[in-house]
Amino acid sequence: MSAKNTLTPEILDILRREFGPALLTGEAELQARAGDDSGLRHLPGAVLLASSQAQVARLMVLANAHGFPVTPRGAGTGLAGGCLSPEAGLVLDLTAKNRILSIDTQSLTATVEPGVITGNLRDAAKAVGLFYPPDPASLATSTIGGNAATNAGGPACVKYG
Repeated sequence: MSAKNTLTPEILDILRREFGPALLTGEAELQARAGDDSGLRHLPGAVLLASSQAQVARLMVLANAHGFPVTPRGAGTGLAGGCLSPEAGLVLDLTAKNRILSIDTQSLTATVEPGVITGNLRDAAKAVGLFYPPDPASLATSTIGGNAATNAGGPACVKYG
């Protein structure tokens, strides 16, 4: 099934029943997530403030069943418009999923949620004697999910990979 261009009133009712106050449809809330640092603007039809993996999974089941587009979003610091919903679909706001779950000094890996601020991960790695090299210009405000989605790494990645 292909994505529809908008969230219908019927779909919005389903989403409200499913997600309650985590579903945002007010003008100010939508406007706050209509742009990023690229200067582009596309007003979403709704925003889900996801706080759990179960919510995200349920949303994707509903999106598939009803054919509406979902666009993930972090802090909106990107310059590519990737977090915008040009089809007036649903923006999946992942900023509340911001926990560093573990940093493994043996395997040199970190397990994080997509809303972790890049600089916070760098600080957490430093606290256990490691170095997290990516340094996008928005280090203090960008999220790991957005960095991964747009391949944002900054100049240190040239040196460190």
